[in-house]
Amino acid sequence: MRYLFLMFFSVIGFADDHSISSEFSGCKGKFVNYYVAELTQAGSVDGMIEATKMHQKFYDTWGAKVKVYPALQYMRKEGGGTEEKLHRTSTMVVWKSLKEWESWRSRLDTMSDLKRKAQQKEYDAFVAKYNENTKVVAQNRWCML
Repeated sequence: MRYLFLMFFSVIGFADDHSISSEFSGCKGKFVNYYVAELTQAGSVDGMIEATKMHQKFYDTWGAKVKVYPALQYMRKEGGGTEEKLHRTSTMVVWKSLKEWESWRSRLDTMSDLKRKAQQKEYDAFVAKYNENTKVVAQNRWCML
C-alpha cells in the first residue's frame, strides 16, 4: 500500500515535466524563420537557390550554427496528385534552438563597426539576390518539435 501511495504522488508531482509550452518563449525544439515567396517576373528557381547558398555562406562565415533550406511548393490535386506547375518557393532558416538564435543576436550587438559593415555588405548581397528572384508573401516563426 505504501508503494502504491508513493507511486500515485510521484505521478501527480511529475506529470507536468513533459508538457509542451504553447508559448513561443518556451520553445524547446528548433527555432525556424520560415519565408514563403513567389518568383518575380524576371526571377528563376536557379536564382533563388543561389540566394540560399549565399545566405548559408553568410551564416557560415560569421560563425552561426544554422542551416538554410530552400524548398519548392506545389499544389495538391483532388485525389492526392500534385500539380506540375510551381506554386511558390520557401526558405527555412533552422537554428538548433531559440537559445542559439538569441546567442547569435547577442554576438551581433558586440561586433566592431568594421565587422558590422562587412557583415552588412554580405547580408545585403544575399537579400538583393533573393529580391531579384522572389517576392516574400509570408514570414513565420516556427518552433519545430
